[in-house]
Amino acid sequence: MSIGTDHRSAGPDPEPEPEPEIAPARFGRTVAVEWTQPPDPRGGWTDYATLEPRPVQTCLPVGRLVHDDDCVKILAGSAVIVGDGQRVMLSGIIEIPARCVARIVWLVEEAG
Repeated sequence: MSIGTDHRSAGPDPEPEPEPEIAPARFGRTVAVEWTQPPDPRGGWTDYATLEPRPVQTCLPVGRLVHDDDCVKILAGSAVIVGDGQRVMLSGIIEIPARCVARIVWLVEEAG
């Protein structure tokens, strides 16, 4: 795979971008999504006087973009067509809040 177009957003909510002009896949396009993930919730009680913000994590998962709207982007790490091609099974699902997405990079699939 090679890296395709970098789709950066001017604001916090990326606008839908047209897909590259290549043959459509049966179940989503292969993309890399750069997004910001907050830290895990703290367990137990925390003294307000000692509360300090924790750093966020920048994530860059690669997978099939199987759902894309203004609320959520859903990636699948793996996809399999079952039986007569009418049923698609997905695994490694990642649901990303759309407002956390910094950019989506379309990856170009090459034969070989």
